[in-house]
Parts: sequence; C-alpha cells; structure tokens
Amino acid sequence: METNTQEFIKLIDRASEISEQMIKDKQSESYPRLNNVINALQSIKSKALNGQLEPSGGVSTLGLAREVADWIEPLDSPLLKAVGGIEEYYQKHL
Repeated sequence: METNTQEFIKLIDRASEISEQMIKDKQSESYPRLNNVINALQSIKSKALNGQLEPSGGVSTLGLAREVADWIEPLDSPLLKAVGGIEEYYQKHL
C-alpha cells in the first residue's frame, strides 16, 4: 500500500476511534450523527484501500468537516480536528 494511503488510513482510523469513544462515553446526544460519521469514514477507508477514492486534485473535499461542524460542540473538539486533518491530507496528498 502506498505511503500516502497508509497515512490517510491512519487518520481515518483515529477519527473513527474518537467517534466510537464519544458514543461509549455518551458525550453527545448526537448518537445518530456519530453513527453517520463512522459509516462515512468506513466508506472512505474502503474506497481508499480499493483504489476507488476520487483524487482531490487540491480542490475536492470529502464533506466530513462541514458535516461535523454543523452539529458538534465545542468547535475545537477532537473529532472536528480529526476530520479536519483527514480533509487537509486528502486535499494535499491524494
């Protein structure tokens, strides 16, 4: 697996862990939204591993940061930072 893809997968796994921990800790009433984020992360990971993820070209985003920012509090939450890191990596390296 290509180094860029490996790093990208690590970022996705970290965001998934944060989401799952938020569910376990019941830190958010946004359980359905957290499940949506986890599902989206799994889908993106699968596409990346299978070589089916469309390249960003430095322009496209995955929509993760926008989706999470719409409902998460506070705006400096670890989950928002994690999905922001995924978006940034995607735009710069994939």
